[in-house]
Amino acid sequence: MFRVEINSTRDVRALETEWLRFQDQAAGTFFQTYQWCSAWLATAGAAQNATPLIVTGRDPSGALLFILPFCVRRRQGCRVLEWMGGQQMTYGYGLYDRAFLRDAASWFATQGWAIFSELKEVDAIDLAEMPAQWEGSAHPLTSWFTLAGPNCSYLLRLDGDYEKVYGRKRSGETRRGNRKRDAKLNKAAKIEVGLPRDRDHAHRLIEQMFEQQRDRLAESGIHGVFNEHERQFVHHLIDLPDHMQPVLLPCYMTADGELEAVALGGLHGGGFWALISSLGSPRLRRYSPGDALLRRTIETCCGMGLTFFDFSSGSFDYKLAWADEEVRLHHAMRGLTLRGYGWALTRIARLAVKRGVKRTPFLWNAVLAARRTLFGQAA
Repeated sequence: MFRVEINSTRDVRALETEWLRFQDQAAGTFFQTYQWCSAWLATAGAAQNATPLIVTGRDPSGALLFILPFCVRRRQGCRVLEWMGGQQMTYGYGLYDRAFLRDAASWFATQGWAIFSELKEVDAIDLAEMPAQWEGSAHPLTSWFTLAGPNCSYLLRLDGDYEKVYGRKRSGETRRGNRKRDAKLNKAAKIEVGLPRDRDHAHRLIEQMFEQQRDRLAESGIHGVFNEHERQFVHHLIDLPDHMQPVLLPCYMTADGELEAVALGGLHGGGFWALISSLGSPRLRRYSPGDALLRRTIETCCGMGLTFFDFSSGSFDYKLAWADEEVRLHHAMRGLTLRGYGWALTRIARLAVKRGVKRTPFLWNAVLAARRTLFGQAA
């Protein structure tokens, strides 16, 4: 069993060099990279008064074994420990030395709770969106799981040959249908697909993407997503210094010179991590421009030599059609004080109800229909 020295710090910048070096070789996800966490803390996290609390584990020589990027935030009067990253975080995981990963689940099950023994300022923990398996290993915090979450994520395995991936995942009939729709789309408008020319171009694309997404979500009765600080967060990722780039890959499509669709993802660990997608005016939707851009984005990722495409959470038909793996997500919730126990029990009950609704098609479809009827805005 590994001997582990546990430390915690609130000084993110003090770990920058070591964190960046460690994440390049560690097991982890895009959402625990220094780029993601530091950008979120400087923008959306600051607006929510989130206080960083990064827990590190080291072997006796001082070498890093893991980094757990937590933060503390007040929720309903409780001081709650969470993963950094906000609502756009798909996976709660951490960064782990690959040799330590073999014993990590056992270590956290028997000794890991010592992490919380000194956290006097925390009432409860709420560690969300944790995959049961990642890279073929159990999540190191499996023993902490409280309940399965309402969401799943989806993963497509890539190789350098897009046509091989496309043929493996989509039937001949579907491919023929796509070719016909693509031909109609190109006949209806002058279509161009590409990547931003420079940072200024990327900023303009991202801002238009947010406007498109806001309007599209409003059609379904969803409002208030991507506030000012969350927008600043994404723009901040574009402005990170050169030694931290590339972070984002925004593939876009224009129709007659106007932005029609954007597929925004992050780059880390040889993969594309889908973040946000948007569609423009309804006039071309009959030709499925979003699906066309998705296929071109996957093709671009194959050409870049990426090995996987993560579709993020949410059970949509297009994800089910493309995915090789379904990733079930779990939550860990515990009270650490009397107030925290009450908060955690309420949170668990709410999540259990949400999971039951989402996994009952009749109920979930009824909720979606009611939301569109009561709150939806026409395109």
